[in-house]
Amino acid sequence: MIVFFLTKAGLVSPETMKLYRRHALIIILVVGAIITPPDVISQILISMPLMLLYEVSIQISHNIRKKDLKRLNEQNTN
Repeated sequence: MIVFFLTKAGLVSPETMKLYRRHALIIILVVGAIITPPDVISQILISMPLMLLYEVSIQISHNIRKKDLKRLNEQNTN
């Protein structure tokens, strides 16, 4: 939901999120290491859903941007 509103406000774009995907992965791994016991398997099991959520956020942002651009194009043609 946060990505939806940030994309609507123009603060986040799917291109930016794709550009910083590597940085997000490192942050996700660090967060996974902090919230899990000192076990690599647990860290990976926590990090995988977080990375999946990041990828879903990119797709949501892409869909929102595409709808907004379509709406703007329709307004410009009228």
